[in-house]
Amino acid sequence: MPQKKILVIDDEVAWHRLLEKLLCPLGYLVYAAASCADGIRLAGEVRPDCIVLDFHLQDGDAVSVCTAIRGNRTIGRTPILIFSSDPAAEIEAYSSCRANGFLHKGAGVMAGLCVAIKDILASAVSEPRES
Repeated sequence: MPQKKILVIDDEVAWHRLLEKLLCPLGYLVYAAASCADGIRLAGEVRPDCIVLDFHLQDGDAVSVCTAIRGNRTIGRTPILIFSSDPAAEIEAYSSCRANGFLHKGAGVMAGLCVAIKDILASAVSEPRES
């Protein structure tokens, strides 16, 4: 069975490194993008199984990324987990982004992130993805 691909879209390189150190040992193949534009491009190229997306980025926010991804026939059903230090972003993550989950960034959330990704991927298996 091929490795599940996780795309991390965050403008802080420290989060890229931390999530890579957390997820790679669990068998995930991790890709990283530092901007909305790079994230959207990389999502189309890599076709990840799950996207971990920071809400606020230098060149936009999760709403613009989700709008582009959800509007793309090839990757539109990719599960998206919004990961943000802004608790006020949670409502918009679900309403505007149609996110599959939301987690607050912080030191205590790392184990929860792994569980959330595993749960999102498990539920995505039951939903057919377009080829």
